[in-house]
Amino acid sequence: MTSPEAPIVVPLDGSTNAENAVPMAAQLARIYDDCPVHLLHAVDPDIIKTPDDLAKTRDAFVKYAEKVADDHDIKNVTVHVAEGDSPADTILRYKWEAGARFLVLATHGRGGFHALFIGSVADKVTRAARIPVFVIPGSDQVEAPSQGPVLIALDGSPEAEEGLALGRDVAQRMEAQVYLLRAYSIPPPVGVEFSYYSPDVLASFQRAAEEYLESVAVQGERKLLVQAAPAIAIEEVANQYDVGLIVMTSRGKGLAQRVALGSTTDRVMHSVRRPLLIVPVGRQ
Repeated sequence: MTSPEAPIVVPLDGSTNAENAVPMAAQLARIYDDCPVHLLHAVDPDIIKTPDDLAKTRDAFVKYAEKVADDHDIKNVTVHVAEGDSPADTILRYKWEAGARFLVLATHGRGGFHALFIGSVADKVTRAARIPVFVIPGSDQVEAPSQGPVLIALDGSPEAEEGLALGRDVAQRMEAQVYLLRAYSIPPPVGVEFSYYSPDVLASFQRAAEEYLESVAVQGERKLLVQAAPAIAIEEVANQYDVGLIVMTSRGKGLAQRVALGSTTDRVMHSVRRPLLIVPVGRQ
């Protein structure tokens, strides 16, 4: 069980784009009993070459981060500047040392404090974090989190179901409705050219997907069944119902940074402009 003192870690680079992660972190801190928030800046020693440069960077970031925390009414905040050759490695190391509960990061950052927090960093961190990661679309204007429903994406597998408990918990704390989405595709028949499925077979695919949703849903949850590729279905449903958060699981194994996410999660992360909660499969 996660300690109540486990912090929410938010990497920042001083840019407005990266700062888009802060409103979600502030909301999470409030709904998780004012848990600590750590605002982290990763600096590259090849750029910050002298102790004097590091001190100036640290002072500038502390002033900036304290104002950000005050602007978003974050009560329990820690500001930290860490050195490392790779921003992603530095964030992951700090996450581990701090015993973080969640990571909250924006998909893009530009400029600010000499360290670029760009999409590739977000990719690496998300793949290797092994804790739940909230990925927030970066933009030039910081916006409050949406009050829309929480969409939990399922594919019928036990791995995808590992996002259910946390997705439901976050939705309950946010007082948001839960939508369960089961996207399914019908594989093309093989063996005979121009072959096709009978209506009974097609109906059986739909019936199996419906029965699965019924088996995992609890009272009050809205069940959505869509025949489409999962990433397409998720984007369409998220837009149709103006969801405030999409919950998915990763398919990564081990701690290596280059382990790929599940293909659907990876596509949604790069195409859907809505907050995404990625829950690692097999987390403790």
